[in-house]
Amino acid sequence: MLQDRYFTIKEGRKNESGSEFLIALNPDHQVYQGHFPGDPICPGVCSIQMIRECAEVSFGKKLTIGSISQCRFSELLTPTKNKELLLRLVLNDKGDGTVGVVASLLSDDAQTSFLEYKGDYSL
Repeated sequence: MLQDRYFTIKEGRKNESGSEFLIALNPDHQVYQGHFPGDPICPGVCSIQMIRECAEVSFGKKLTIGSISQCRFSELLTPTKNKELLLRLVLNDKGDGTVGVVASLLSDDAQTSFLEYKGDYSL
């Protein structure tokens, strides 16, 4: 689990279209010692895990990634330049034991998109 170590949820709120989370990255996390020393970049796998953990908070149940149909990284995400992020989630309970997830990982002012994601999770 990365929550409260790699990232912290500063604020979470639900709206009619889904959920939004204001997230603070921890630039001192040990992952950056190897990815990359002196010029840290957030690993894509950590961003995907962050989406899963926030989806679990929003849905209220443990989720397992079943499939990823889209995962487009559009900008480099660095913990020193981008200390806070906005994560927007739309969850769709398909009723067959799967939950569709659409996520956007943005700068805290929502002006820069870092990641667009679509996938199915199983309960």
